[in-house]
Amino acid sequence: MQRPLIAVVRGGYTGESVISMQSARTMMEAVDGSRFHGIYVTVELDQWGCTEADGSPLPFDRGAFAVDRGQGPERFSAALIAIHGTPGEDGRIQGYLDMLGVPYQTGGVLSMAVAMSKFSTAGLLRQMGFRVATSILLLNNDDLGPERVLAEVGLPCFVKPDNSGSSIGISKVKEPGELKSALAKAFAESSAVMCEALVQGRELTCGVIRLNGEVRAMPVCEIRHSHEFFNYEAKYHAQDTEELIPAPLPDEVTRLVQERSQAIYLALKCDGMVRVDHFWTGTEVVTIEVNTTPGFSPASIFPKMLKVAGIGVPAAINGLIEGMLQR
Repeated sequence: MQRPLIAVVRGGYTGESVISMQSARTMMEAVDGSRFHGIYVTVELDQWGCTEADGSPLPFDRGAFAVDRGQGPERFSAALIAIHGTPGEDGRIQGYLDMLGVPYQTGGVLSMAVAMSKFSTAGLLRQMGFRVATSILLLNNDDLGPERVLAEVGLPCFVKPDNSGSSIGISKVKEPGELKSALAKAFAESSAVMCEALVQGRELTCGVIRLNGEVRAMPVCEIRHSHEFFNYEAKYHAQDTEELIPAPLPDEVTRLVQERSQAIYLALKCDGMVRVDHFWTGTEVVTIEVNTTPGFSPASIFPKMLKVAGIGVPAAINGLIEGMLQR
């Protein structure tokens, strides 16, 4: 029998495209070639392209989501989405694939679109009873922005583009004089900016995955670093950043973080692999962010969690593919 064609969708329209290429490569290398045929679909603003794993170009029909390997158009059987940011993490690719009837491993259009907005996610979680930090949303970079932040959020606080990832455009603000430049930096990345009160505590993150129909929380990771916060430099370049898996926490705290992460995954109707970020204040868990397409490069946290959990990257990726093909 011919092996099902699996699209590993990478690229995107933001600065996170570099990380996407690395995540996609990790996924591609994990695809079981004896059962599936993985092919890259690269999404860029000006064009979409298609290549074999070795880089050999292939004709691609975007309208049919099909590739021509020399025997006529062949439609992809499923898609592994490895795009961080738009259009892979905000529901756009999901809507396109839904219209074509192609299954994918992430949450659906609504789930992804909501989770892409940090402020919308926090508001929804707050309404559902989950503990989140105080925050406000600014929709234009006007002179009243700093006044609202000081009055409604206070300092220190974080100023974040509402819909970007990898900590791009984020600033930690300690003094009122820093607000204007922090807002400008965030608005350069997004038309909406979230200002969030500082939460102090131990920085934790927990992956959740659905395999064989079961939603399972991964071992908790504690992140330690010497930076003001876990920014792009600390994530991808710093030599002193520590990612402790499993986190050295009391068992009851570990269970609480895992249960909270799993509950949020289900509440937001997530699917595939998701990472939920929290702080442990010493008395409670405060949720900061939900990453519906977490980094998946060899240096990323999620693959490390899979290893410690005893699942491993190949079993996770091929299990996700099997799940898609059974839909």
